[in-house]
Amino acid sequence: MLLNDVLHESSADWWNKALYILDKLFGFESGGNSKLKRVKQVFDQKSGEHVIYLEYRVRAANQSPIQTHLNSNSKVKVDKNKKGSK
Repeated sequence: MLLNDVLHESSADWWNKALYILDKLFGFESGGNSKLKRVKQVFDQKSGEHVIYLEYRVRAANQSPIQTHLNSNSKVKVDKNKKGSK
């Protein structure tokens, strides 16, 4: 698949092909485990450019979420000697 072919497709097909390209670029299998969405779009006044933020997410077949454990010693300590404003 050539990049030039991707750019001439309809917008719905473009997103699917962009996912395919990102999967290949980062070394993931194209099995429907990836998502691409536009997060936000802004205009940069300094440079005169449109800036579009994309989010690419992929779930690898052999990975699961990392479990984190809360440490009981990580509580926020309050300074009892500090006087609050009245």
